[in-house]
Amino acid sequence: MPWRLPALPTALLLSVALVAGACGSEPDTPEARIRRALGALEAAAEAGDVAAFKQQVSERYSDEHGHDKQTLGTYVSFHVLRNSNRHVVLRVRDVLMVDPGRAEVVVIAGIAGSRPVAGELAAFRGNVYQVDADLEEEDGQWRLVWAQWKPTPASDLL
Repeated sequence: MPWRLPALPTALLLSVALVAGACGSEPDTPEARIRRALGALEAAAEAGDVAAFKQQVSERYSDEHGHDKQTLGTYVSFHVLRNSNRHVVLRVRDVLMVDPGRAEVVVIAGIAGSRPVAGELAAFRGNVYQVDADLEEEDGQWRLVWAQWKPTPASDLL
């Protein structure tokens, strides 16, 4: 059964998740640049900045739900207008360099209406998704070209 897009959190979460990044890599490595791109998506999603979010998405974006860059942007806009409070928690699980200009990433993304208390993610109240995504380097910038997501337990954020 195909995954359905959940209300508000998914697109924002996806954006956040895909752009969210943890530190720890050399500043000039492809992985470090991918993590910074994910961080930019996360920041744009939490801020509700749809234009900044769309800058991180490739013109070639497509997913199994039939979204392209335009429809994904419209979906994100709808949820930003509908939900003024959103807080995102991202955990990058894996970054796999498939080719020099292409990577597969796995991110656990949580989105909630209130900011989780530091150190208390076990009590996270919100939607949590595992996001599998492909990013490609376009003109020196890593952009989202494909993604799929599915609900996952909040304990995956730990």
